[in-house]
Amino acid sequence: MKVVFWGTRGSIPTPGPGTLKYGGNTPCVEVQAAGTRIVIDAGTGIRNLGRSIQTSEEEAPEVHLLISHSHWDHIQGFPFFAPVFNPRARILVYGCQGTGNQVEKVLSMQMDDDYFPLSFRELAAEIRFVEIEKDSFTVGEAEVDSIFLNHPGLALGFAIRAGGRKMVYASDTEPFRDLLTAEEGDVKGRMRPYVESLDRKIIDFARDADVFVIDGMFTDEEYRQKLGWGHSSVSDAAAVGLSAGAKRLFLFHHDPAHDDAFIDDMVAGGRAIVREAGSTMEISGAMEGEKIEF
Repeated sequence: MKVVFWGTRGSIPTPGPGTLKYGGNTPCVEVQAAGTRIVIDAGTGIRNLGRSIQTSEEEAPEVHLLISHSHWDHIQGFPFFAPVFNPRARILVYGCQGTGNQVEKVLSMQMDDDYFPLSFRELAAEIRFVEIEKDSFTVGEAEVDSIFLNHPGLALGFAIRAGGRKMVYASDTEPFRDLLTAEEGDVKGRMRPYVESLDRKIIDFARDADVFVIDGMFTDEEYRQKLGWGHSSVSDAAAVGLSAGAKRLFLFHHDPAHDDAFIDDMVAGGRAIVREAGSTMEISGAMEGEKIEF
């Protein structure tokens, strides 16, 4: 299995000299598994992936695109993805309905005249939309599992399994336990077992992952100020990875306010947590352009 980070930044593209190491493009991760190209999310990073496909020898590329959710930073690169203009390309887009609109409607709406010079109907590729209706499904020779994350609206996490390897993607999430922060008294007491079970489900979902890409957008101090935004602190991300027994953890969805030096410090803090736990789990910040083979 091979994983390539094409975009690792959250919320908004952040180009500039201070973001060269970890990158400024919004989320896009390519997974090559059992001869199948699976792409997770269509942030601005998907543009460079498309250019890479365009310059390769593939005349009729096939892409399986998993959309975790339809927030702008996860779909805004789709109209700039070169294969959508290739009449010999085949693109299968997987997503769920979310808060009311299907993925097809969301992607086409962002290409309305008010927002984009070309309409969705002008795209030349064969584009098919697949509604995710089950927790597990097959993409080529790979098995894909999905799970609901804790993010405003709706967001999915994905686990991809092939050849005895496992990669997990859980961007745009925060601990479910923090749903209780606004609850009081008996309501909080009744809710706690259920909410704790949701956090355990995420840990079980990522169990024994070879590569675990997880939201690590905030420091602990920042997170306390942004409860309910749907993003995690480094310490929470590390705790989930440790509990799941992941081998390699990549902090993802970097805050646009954080430059490379700041993220370096966040990674160092995460590594200190891992050392204190006596674990051999590797922890890094996801870097745009990085390739991992396992």
